[in-house]
Amino acid sequence: MQNTNASGTRTRAAAERARAWREAGLWDETTLFQHVRTHARSRPDSLAVVDAGGRRTTSRAELFETALRLAAHLHRRGVREGDVVSVQLPNQREAVAAAVAIQGLGAIVNPLLPGYRTRELAHVFEVARPKAILTPATHRDFDHRPLVDDVRTRTGVSPWHVVVGSPEGGEREEIGGDVGFHAACREGAAAARPDAPGGDARSVSEVIFTSGTESAPKAILHTEETVGFSLRVAWQDMGLCEDDVVWMPSPIGHSTGFNYGLRMALHFGLPLVLQDRWDARAAIGLVDTFGATYTLAATTFLKDLVDLARAEGRRLSSLRCFGCGGAPVPPALVRYARQVGIGVRRLYGSTEVLVATWNRADSPIACLDETDGRALSQVEVEVRDDAGRPCPAGEPGEIHVRGPNTCVGFLDDPERETRTISDEGWVRSGDLGVLDATGHLTIVGRSKDIVIRGGLNIAPREIEDLILAFPEVVSAAIVGVPDPRLGERCCACLVLRDGAELDLESLTRRLRDQGLATHKLPERLEILDSLPTTASGKIQKFRILERLGGHGKEEA
Repeated sequence: MQNTNASGTRTRAAAERARAWREAGLWDETTLFQHVRTHARSRPDSLAVVDAGGRRTTSRAELFETALRLAAHLHRRGVREGDVVSVQLPNQREAVAAAVAIQGLGAIVNPLLPGYRTRELAHVFEVARPKAILTPATHRDFDHRPLVDDVRTRTGVSPWHVVVGSPEGGEREEIGGDVGFHAACREGAAAARPDAPGGDARSVSEVIFTSGTESAPKAILHTEETVGFSLRVAWQDMGLCEDDVVWMPSPIGHSTGFNYGLRMALHFGLPLVLQDRWDARAAIGLVDTFGATYTLAATTFLKDLVDLARAEGRRLSSLRCFGCGGAPVPPALVRYARQVGIGVRRLYGSTEVLVATWNRADSPIACLDETDGRALSQVEVEVRDDAGRPCPAGEPGEIHVRGPNTCVGFLDDPERETRTISDEGWVRSGDLGVLDATGHLTIVGRSKDIVIRGGLNIAPREIEDLILAFPEVVSAAIVGVPDPRLGERCCACLVLRDGAELDLESLTRRLRDQGLATHKLPERLEILDSLPTTASGKIQKFRILERLGGHGKEEA
C-alpha cells in the first residue's frame, strides 16, 4: 500500500509540473509533422536537405510528399498510433522523411545507429518491440538485410522491414527485406492517405537508446513537448535565426544528431546539410559550399576541423555556433577554434535531459573557454553532495537537472526510472560537475568514473584536460585500475601522434610541474592505437578496462 501511495504522489506531482509548464507556454501542442507541413506549404521550393556529400538536394515539398507516401505505406502495413518504428539509417534524406512520416502517424520514432549489430539490435527488438524497421541495404561494406532476419529469429520480434538504398545506388540496391523504400513510397502514393494530424504532442514520440558508455543502452522516452521546448529555448539562447544553415556530421541515429540536427532544422525550416562519413576536408567543403552556421558535435569533430584549418591557414567564419560536448573540450581547443573563425559553445547534456547548459555568444571569454555553460532558460541545474544537499560554489558533486526539457521516463524500466527521476522531477545524471558563483557549470567526470585512491576521490577530467594540452597527445582517458593496498591507482591511456613518444616518467614530471597533486599523478601508462568510443565520440571507459586486464606497459 505504501508503494502504491508513493507512486500516486509521484504521478500527481508530474501532472502538476506538466500543467504549470503548459499554462506558462513552455510546452505547446505543436509537432514535428506540423512544422514540416507548414514550411512545405509556405516555401515548397526552398532547400530542406542536402546529403550524398553535397551532391543531392531535396526541397521542402519533395521531403513532405515523400513522408506522406511513406506514412501511407506504413499505415497500410499496420503501424498505428503508439507503435514503435526503428530507423537504423545513416545520415541521408530517407531517414529525415522517415522521422516525419512516423511522427505524423502518431507512432514513436526510434533512431538507431547504423553500427548496431546482432547484440545491440536484439536488445532494441526485445525492449522496444518495433512494428517496423528501416535499414540500409548495405552500409560501409556491411549487409543489414541478413542482420534483421537473424535478429527476428533470435528474438521472435518480426517488424516489417523496409530496405533503403544508398544515395548513389538508390532503388537498384533495394533488394531483400520485405520491401524497398522506393517501392514502399509508390505503394503509399496509390494508397488512401491516413489521417495524419501530426500526432499528439503530449504522447511519447521518441524512444532513444543511450550510446552505451557504461553498459547495455537504456531506452529513454521523450514527447513532442519536451523536445519542442528544448529546441525553442536553444534557438532563443543561442541567438539562431531563419538565415542559419544546419550542418550535421553527428549520426542522426543518436540523440545529438536526431534532435539538434534533424529536428532543429525541420522545426525552424532551416536547410539541413548531412555528412555521413567523417572526413575533415569534406566537412570544410560542405561548410564553405552551403554556408553552414550551426552544428552540435563531439570534440573529435571539432579537433579534426580545427587542426586541418590551422594547418592550411583557412578560416571557417560562417560556423558561428559549434555546440560541443559529450567528451572533454580542452580550453586550448576552444581558443584555437576561435583563431580560425569557429565560435565554440561548450555545453552539457544527455539523452535524458537533452541540452541542459550551454555557453552563449555573450558569455565571458573565460567561461567560453573553460566552462560548459549555464542552465538554459527555464531549466534548473544543481550540483549535490552524497547526502543530496546542494554543494557550495566551487565544490564538486553530482549534477541534477529539472525542467521542461527532461525525459518522461524509461521504456519498461520502472526501477531505473525511480532511481533516476525524483518525485520532485529532478533527474540524476551520474555526472560530476562544479558550479561557480555565476552559475556556470564545468564537468569534472562521471560519478561512477571517479578513481578512489587510498580513500581520496580523483576526478579524471582534471588530469585528462592537462594531458590533452600536450602537443604529442591525440586523445586521453584516465581510468582507475585495481590496487591491493590503495584500492585504485590512476592509469593514463593515451593515443599519440605518429612518431611521438611519451613515457611515464616524463608524463608525471610534466603534470607535477603544472601543479597536479601527487596523489592524482598517473601510476600506470598505456599507449594505445585508439580509444574505444561511441558513434557520437564519447569514450567508453568500461571498454578500456576490459582491454587492460593485465599489466600496463609502464607502472610506477
